[in-house]
Amino acid sequence: MILQLLAIIVLGLMCGSELNVAAFGHPTLNRQTTDVHIPVRASFATLLGRVMPFWMITSTLLNLLLLFPFAHLGVLAGHLAQAAFALQVFAVLFSLGGPVPINNRVKLWTPANLPADWRAQERRWDLYHWVRTAGLIVAFALLVLSAQH
Repeated sequence: MILQLLAIIVLGLMCGSELNVAAFGHPTLNRQTTDVHIPVRASFATLLGRVMPFWMITSTLLNLLLLFPFAHLGVLAGHLAQAAFALQVFAVLFSLGGPVPINNRVKLWTPANLPADWRAQERRWDLYHWVRTAGLIVAFALLVLSAQH
């Protein structure tokens, strides 16, 4: 039960952070001038590029531990945790192929060295981020449901 609660808390906090970036952070930055927007977005790309890999892996590993017999999940709870784990693995793999390469470029941007397609890259990152965030929220809901069964 403690492991299940810890997995839910860690994933829930991560979902909140991801949703904040998608729904509030980047839309607010997009309304700023380039001289404000780019340094702040690059700074967030650097910070979250360091933190999120550990957070995502920790959350996924906590969910993986729920799938072992010592977690004592019932059949339905186990299936829900398996589905949540599969979504989290997808989110990690999707991140490596989608938003992470863009993020690695964004963190080097300054207003003076923007690539010609910087807005398109940001829109693509934002789309990928929404897809990942939606998947993580579904995984979170599945983990919460697993605690009920």
